Amino acid sequence: MTQKDGDRSNDITPVAVAGSTRPKSFIDVVSIVQNYFLAEKNGNDLPENLLTLKGKIVISEVGFKGAFVSGLISILLTPFFVGVIERYIPIFGSYEFTLFDQAFAVVLTLSFSMGYSLILASIGRYYIGKLSKRAINWLMAGLTVAGVLKIIIAFVFYNTLYASILEEERVARFLLWFYPQIGYPALNKIYRFLMGVRPVLLTSASFVVLTTFLMITIPWAFIFAASRKTRKMIERERIWR
Repeated sequence: MTQKDGDRSNDITPVAVAGSTRPKSFIDVVSIVQNYFLAEKNGNDLPENLLTLKGKIVISEVGFKGAFVSGLISILLTPFFVGVIERYIPIFGSYEFTLFDQAFAVVLTLSFSMGYSLILASIGRYYIGKLSKRAINWLMAGLTVAGVLKIIIAFVFYNTLYASILEEERVARFLLWFYPQIGYPALNKIYRFLMGVRPVLLTSASFVVLTTFLMITIPWAFIFAASRKTRKMIERERIWR
């Protein structure tokens, strides 16, 4: 439908409806948002119900799944890397810890959460129109829910390990099952190592909170910055038309 014959500047551009073709990956969601963005950029007034409830849910699922999987990986690996930072666990087999070892551990610890956050941030340039914003908001809602769930799981997991599974008497009784097949000096070394790394679990819980906060706030910062840049670019294009 056009305003007048020969003028197709306000044609309703065919737009994929989120939910009609279920997006399975971040790329699928980007394609949907791009369609919304291009249509709204050209001045088309898209109906609000184009993004249905089902579409909102499936978009949020994409954000949730990606963040949740990276979160689980982060939960499992964070104690190891924190142990390196606090000089309990050798990352390259040597207890002669260097600044490079610790920096390498920090980078690896942050890479899982920050990597996914930066990928999400790339969609910020499309945070302009009504439907584009709504789709991105639902994507970020899924990310936020996954982040909160990640913190809960991390606290339960780490505190269970600290207070119950790695409790001193429990660990000692468990290790004694292997005596005399394994000599006492070796068992004592294992015991001292486990007791030494035990406090790392509490530090890891705090570290997960920090990384989750960054995982949520970094995409929003990039989204707002990129959207402002895109908005200025669109305004310049309109001036020179």
